[in-house]
Amino acid sequence: MEIFIETSKIQFKNPEVGKPTRAVEEHYYGRRITALVNNEKKYFRFKKEELAFEVDEDDMIQAIEQRLSEEN
Repeated sequence: MEIFIETSKIQFKNPEVGKPTRAVEEHYYGRRITALVNNEKKYFRFKKEELAFEVDEDDMIQAIEQRLSEEN
């Protein structure tokens, strides 16, 4: 299986309702990833429990492979 990461966007959300959101690890909510999987564009969303704040491309590919294997 060939997986190439096109984009990765971090989502933030303040844990305290009504307070401003900041781009810090404590406010990390999840990540949206666009990837080419076997030359087909696919979109993935991972919550903070599924994918840590500090990850590299290899970690993202592993998470996508795991998600795809769970779907099949």
